[in-house]
Amino acid sequence: MFRIVVLSTTILCFLSCKNDIAVVNQLLESDTIPDEIAKNIHMFISEAGVVTHEFKAPVLFTFHKETTYQECPNGFEIITYNSRKEKQSKLTALYGINHEDENRMEAKRKVVINNFETGEIIETEHLIWDLEKKLIYSNTQIKQTKSDGSIYMGERFESDESLNKYVIYNARLIFYEKE
Repeated sequence: MFRIVVLSTTILCFLSCKNDIAVVNQLLESDTIPDEIAKNIHMFISEAGVVTHEFKAPVLFTFHKETTYQECPNGFEIITYNSRKEKQSKLTALYGINHEDENRMEAKRKVVINNFETGEIIETEHLIWDLEKKLIYSNTQIKQTKSDGSIYMGERFESDESLNKYVIYNARLIFYEKE
């Protein structure tokens, strides 16, 4: 009797425990699992002992796959400093990815750039920072708010890293109210 109970229990376990191979493979897919996870990141980046950037992110994933990249799925903030150690600009977005092997960083979803020196704000949905070319650009619609309150819309945007010299392509004035 005992042998029949054990045998029937074993058979039921094998019949009831059925896994879809595709689901199992997807769960085990190593590309979706980060190699490193860091929380509440706050770091300063310097060149020759002078702070040039400040970086903050609630979560940072690092992947070492065919290419190495870092991902900020919950957003990030980068502050740049000028030679006088004053805040020059701030870049924020709800998502970011740094393609380390390509020297390229992308910001997506509600991307906002504040230029503290000029008082201007630039908003877009996708921004690319080419670290090798020292170029920041967006091929999506952008909105620029100048310090005098005027608002410009454009089809794309290109700037140097300091955000001091930039071009807005097909810019059109949307709103201007003279005080």
